[in-house]
Amino acid sequence: MLGIGTTVGTWVFFHMFMLQRTYSFSGFIKEPLDENQAEGDLTYFTCIVRELDETQYVSWLHNGRKISKNGEIIINTYAHYSIEFDSAFGSYNLRIQNVQRRDTGRYTCTVYDSNDQIVEKSRTANFTVLEIPQQQYPICSSTKTSYRVGQYVVLNCISEKTTPPALLRWVHNIGGSESGLKESSTGNYEKSYSFIAKQSDNRAIFTCELTTSANPSIERNCTIGALDVLYPPIVRIQQTRDVILGNEAIFICYSDANPQETTFEWSFDPPISENIFVLENDIILRIKNTISSLNGTSVICKVTNSIGSGSSKLIVNVKLKESINNVVETNNGKETKKSEKPNERNKNKSNNQNYNSNQQLLQTRSPNNKNNSSTDISISLVVIIALVCIVLILGLAMIPVGYMRYTRSDTINRGRPVSIPDVYFEPRDHIDPMLPQLGLPAPWMRTVGVQVPGECESDATYNTQVMPQPRQVYYTQRMYPASSL
Repeated sequence: MLGIGTTVGTWVFFHMFMLQRTYSFSGFIKEPLDENQAEGDLTYFTCIVRELDETQYVSWLHNGRKISKNGEIIINTYAHYSIEFDSAFGSYNLRIQNVQRRDTGRYTCTVYDSNDQIVEKSRTANFTVLEIPQQQYPICSSTKTSYRVGQYVVLNCISEKTTPPALLRWVHNIGGSESGLKESSTGNYEKSYSFIAKQSDNRAIFTCELTTSANPSIERNCTIGALDVLYPPIVRIQQTRDVILGNEAIFICYSDANPQETTFEWSFDPPISENIFVLENDIILRIKNTISSLNGTSVICKVTNSIGSGSSKLIVNVKLKESINNVVETNNGKETKKSEKPNERNKNKSNNQNYNSNQQLLQTRSPNNKNNSSTDISISLVVIIALVCIVLILGLAMIPVGYMRYTRSDTINRGRPVSIPDVYFEPRDHIDPMLPQLGLPAPWMRTVGVQVPGECESDATYNTQVMPQPRQVYYTQRMYPASSL
């Protein structure tokens, strides 16, 4: 009985001990929540436990796979993961830096015992990575390199298949239809734009823009163009001036084509002699001497390229010289032309000849030559007067300069003893009289009378001998007489 009691007691003790160690963990204070985050960003999963036993530890599971133990990541492929571990507070937060697409999945915070048996799991948090198309997208493409006018054009804009799907939009300035976003045969997303090619679509540029809700700041685009639309020549003929009887007539053939024109052909209906016209670079038609039989003739220019041909026709309207000499009358600022009757042409012609002869006679007698000569004389006179004025101004400007040089060099002898008069008089300010040679006033000066002895003295400050001199000698040194005062 004692042996049985001992065995039962030992079992009960062991069982109670294991229950105490296993259930010392009392639960999660905070569990991870579902997250959505774009590629390249940062995300957190929170896990805080209460009263964890010393033999227990916390691990994070990703899709059922253990990736950490307490505060360390145990798998190298999860190097961009880290654990913000604080045992005092029981926090085991999971931090994912630079989120990648493979990080999508289920995350669970799990408590293990010393035998690596699961004690308890937190709720499972679902993590969705918002995928961003790779840098090379979008890609623009077309079914052909060139199109003829009237052909069906299909342009494709391709993006990588992502979650969420990228948004594609065609930017254009022509009429066409845009398809919805669909999955292509290569597993990507694409949006097409289609239209019927026209001549005006040649050299056009089409742009496809890509945006994504995963990161609204991302905006990319690709372009197709310039679109090569092939079309036959579009031709027009232009004459440089009215076709006048007896004068030269010039016709130019203009063409717009893609590809470039290969041939230009001129023809006439009814045909005319080859001696009448000359071609320059196959584009310009020159009729040297217009004859009356050309009136009503159709001039045709035909241009051909590799796509086809195009032509233009112009009917020649030959005008007489007399018909262009219409009478022009002005009525309230508007000009109206009166055509002449055939019976009056000869009469008007003779009158015009008489008028022209009289006009020439008047022109010979008119003072046109005198006007020209008088104009030349007036211009020469203006030039001469201007030169004389310049000389006078320069001469007057030199007078003060010469006077200043004259007075500056002769009035004061620098570096020599200054003569002082032997008499003194009342101090006063005055201006020296005009110089008789130039008629200009001398500078203002102040004279101060001082008493000096009759004998020579030596100035103590400058060691200069001061000799008394008479007033006449003083003014003689100033180059003009004292009596002028």
